[in-house]
Amino acid sequence: MSARLSIALIGAGRTGTPLLKDLMQYDYIQVLGVADIDPDSPGMRLARDQGVACFTEPMELVKAVGEVDILVEVSGDQDLKAKIKAHYEQTANRKTLIMHDLIARLIISLCDRSPTLVPSFHPEDQGIG
Repeated sequence: MSARLSIALIGAGRTGTPLLKDLMQYDYIQVLGVADIDPDSPGMRLARDQGVACFTEPMELVKAVGEVDILVEVSGDQDLKAKIKAHYEQTANRKTLIMHDLIARLIISLCDRSPTLVPSFHPEDQGIG
């Protein structure tokens, strides 16, 4: 793995926005793109302000960024992970890690030095999808 991580984010709302703010603070992280169905979500506005590519269709982001190091998927869309995995199988992408909502919440909690884990806005999103 290189000294710089490439990351793309799907879901730029209540979980994705604070995570995006944290990720953008570090020079060793390159945010390649952000997707949310709401073009005016807080994370999409932040991404646009920082010159990051924005997409309202998550699979367009997945296709545009290609073999990104980490794809953060915190959209709450129950069917999306299966679509992403199918695309990665079709394109033989063995590189990209799909980061789950639980890991995103853990990172946000650690960055905020929170004594408790931040709540889930998608409690039905469990496992690998």
